[in-house]
Amino acid sequence: MIRISHSFKPSKTIDEQLDIFKSRGLIIEDELWAKGILKRVSYYRFTAYTLSLKTDDVFHAGVTFKQIFRLYDFDLKFRLLLLEIIEVVEVSMRTYIALVLADKYDGMGYIDSENFDDASKHAKFIADLDQLLKQSKDVFVKHYFYKYDGEFPIWVVNEVITLGVLSKMFKNMKKQDKNELGRKYYARVNGDYLASWLHALSNLRNICAHYGRTYNRNFSIPPKLFVRDHKVIKDNYKVFTPVYVVKYMINDKTYWNSWVERLRALIDEYTEVDKGLIGFPEDWYHLLKV
Repeated sequence: MIRISHSFKPSKTIDEQLDIFKSRGLIIEDELWAKGILKRVSYYRFTAYTLSLKTDDVFHAGVTFKQIFRLYDFDLKFRLLLLEIIEVVEVSMRTYIALVLADKYDGMGYIDSENFDDASKHAKFIADLDQLLKQSKDVFVKHYFYKYDGEFPIWVVNEVITLGVLSKMFKNMKKQDKNELGRKYYARVNGDYLASWLHALSNLRNICAHYGRTYNRNFSIPPKLFVRDHKVIKDNYKVFTPVYVVKYMINDKTYWNSWVERLRALIDEYTEVDKGLIGFPEDWYHLLKV
């Protein structure tokens, strides 16, 4: 076998990975258990949770392998909570967009670029939609292909497109239509704010759905905030910000408060979590409760 020379570092065995950790001052309480973790969680993924716990590749005094794993475990459970609440927002937004567009333009009005702000963005949306429809294996999609000659009303389309495509479609809707949706369903929230929030949540959902890290991460797509909210949110690029704006997008306040309680229980359980690294201020619980 011919081995090709690469510029990146060669792979390490599990034992070598543990030796690297120990050489950098990490306390490993149970080596057998730690090896088991590294066999199912890659060294590269695992070390992402160590960034705030070391300086110049040397771990701070007292940092343990278990402590790092607890951060990893928290992030996993946190992502599941985030996916749940984003789904609630997403399903309601799909419903509201369909209602607004169908009421104003009829069920097929989304086909006409005149009903949107930017014709080129609308054309990209239609192309993305066509591809998703052709790739779909859903029975209801096949039903519309054969019974209705491939005409899909907006309420069907909204069950096929991804959250990212939905977000782009909503952002390209006429300003008055976005504002109408905000007026009817979100306590008169301006449509541009809703578009920004949906975009940020789409980005967060993609990260969570692909097992990306939320802990100690800066998000490149922060949601637009009201002036009053800038007074309580100091770092707009952490995960707390999209969580915070979700409270404006949940109409079932009983469910929302229940979700916040579960979030508090999770954070209370994982005392290793530095709330500042996820952008949570000290009074985060009272800021989220409604």
